[in-house]
Amino acid sequence: MLMMYLNLVDTPEEKSKFKQLYDKYRNLMFFCAKEILKDDGLAEDAVQEALIKLTKYLKKINEVECHKTKHFIVIIVESASKDIYRREKRQKSISWEEIGENYDFPQAERVKAVSELTDVERAIMEMPGVYRKIFRMKYVWGYSNQEIGELLGIRQSALRQRIARGKKILQDILDEMEVDTHG
Repeated sequence: MLMMYLNLVDTPEEKSKFKQLYDKYRNLMFFCAKEILKDDGLAEDAVQEALIKLTKYLKKINEVECHKTKHFIVIIVESASKDIYRREKRQKSISWEEIGENYDFPQAERVKAVSELTDVERAIMEMPGVYRKIFRMKYVWGYSNQEIGELLGIRQSALRQRIARGKKILQDILDEMEVDTHG
């Protein structure tokens, strides 16, 4: 199976990086997909879709073993899992509770202790998951709106609206925390 994905990348460096990513994160990807889909076969499909998407973004990944890469991969597999869920939902009815709509990266996997976070990072962690993911991808990891839209499977107009709403939510959280953002 790995050979199929390696045929999707061009250079030997990218092939090596992809193999390392595959070896390091494949089990995590399957775990995340299964948490959402509750089915081994569908989870495997989600991992395959996510790996194919991943081949398009190898140049954006600098380090294989870092929190940024790990979170990015989780976001890709969550998006693929939710796409599969939506396709399956058209065929049969499953409740949102079963999909784990609010599934987020496990607390034990957090990168820093809360005491090490900046005020803005803490505020971003307080945001609802849909906005938190977009803000991480855009403002922390530097992905363009087009890339985020492709990865999450949302239209640009919807993405712009989420960014605008997210900024308002973030400002409200920072105001509650009494963080001066105007000075």
